Amino acid sequence: MKKLLLLITVFFTIVFTGQAQRRVILHHQGTASMYNTISTAITASAAGDTIYISAGNFIENLHINKELTIFGAGHHPSTTAATGITEVSGAIYVRAGAIKGKIEGVYCDDIDMAGYNASDLTGYTISRCNMRNITLPTTITFSSSFIVSECIFRGNININNCTTYIFEKNIISTGYVQNAKFGLFSNNIFLHGAVNYQCYNCAECTLESNIIYYNGTTTADLLRNCNNITLHKNLIISDYDYQTNPIADNTFTSNQIVAASNGASVFTSWDGTTTIYAYDFDLHLQAPYDAINGDDGTQIGIYGTKDNLDNPTPYKDNCAPVIPLIEEKTISRTTNTDGDLPIQFKISAQNR
Repeated sequence: MKKLLLLITVFFTIVFTGQAQRRVILHHQGTASMYNTISTAITASAAGDTIYISAGNFIENLHINKELTIFGAGHHPSTTAATGITEVSGAIYVRAGAIKGKIEGVYCDDIDMAGYNASDLTGYTISRCNMRNITLPTTITFSSSFIVSECIFRGNININNCTTYIFEKNIISTGYVQNAKFGLFSNNIFLHGAVNYQCYNCAECTLESNIIYYNGTTTADLLRNCNNITLHKNLIISDYDYQTNPIADNTFTSNQIVAASNGASVFTSWDGTTTIYAYDFDLHLQAPYDAINGDDGTQIGIYGTKDNLDNPTPYKDNCAPVIPLIEEKTISRTTNTDGDLPIQFKISAQNR
């Protein structure tokens, strides 16, 4: 209850003061402090602190070099109507020392973990963000899983030859995966289409329970310059039958193929060809595809889960961060006859 009251107080401060400008709240050992930029809040923080970012466009590069939990207000229109989205226009550099940290609920450009030679970012989590590209550190074996979950990608994923990582329940729009080694991609949706390749220079990875739209004319470019990739129980939307005629040096097991001409029948709302993700897409599966399950018994695609994750849950449609959500706010422009300023908020708690 104490934590909930603190969060509500923080949100009240962010929304009320944020009418004129952006605000960032740093929570340190039970005390909240306010800043005008994310960078100054990060500088003032200590390992283990939490940072709450208001709605607005923060034009700055971020350098995260300590264990921090960072929450934005979200990026999905259905949950940010009252506050607006949290946007970072600049690179987010996750550097050495950010072990076990987290970023959630932010719309951003690039998340770069290689630019400053970040070492082991064990236990780092990025969730419910909308980002362009992500680049992992160079050739790192995470001692526990690095997890990217329920995110939307507008560009590319460069694993940079790291190992021990999980990408699950993400929507990967137009971009591709490169330099992936010894990792797991489960329950994602790849809306790649026919541009270039889906995976490039990857090895020893598992792609499981995903939905993959790839209709390139060079069929081998689904896995270009890849070897020992296992594709298992995926639904592949393509005019080429990868299950019967797999790509050499890779393994295809128990996948289902849907002709591209029938692609629009897979999801509730998708035209079967558009590869740039839009928020009005409804990526729930239609029958009979909604009955296709992975090995863990849950549905393929983002609304299933992977049983080797802690407390697995399906993709959350509104991408809201796991903090209380401001659904509605009304702030009067004038005081009443008693000199008070009428303010009304509707706040709902998030269930994961």
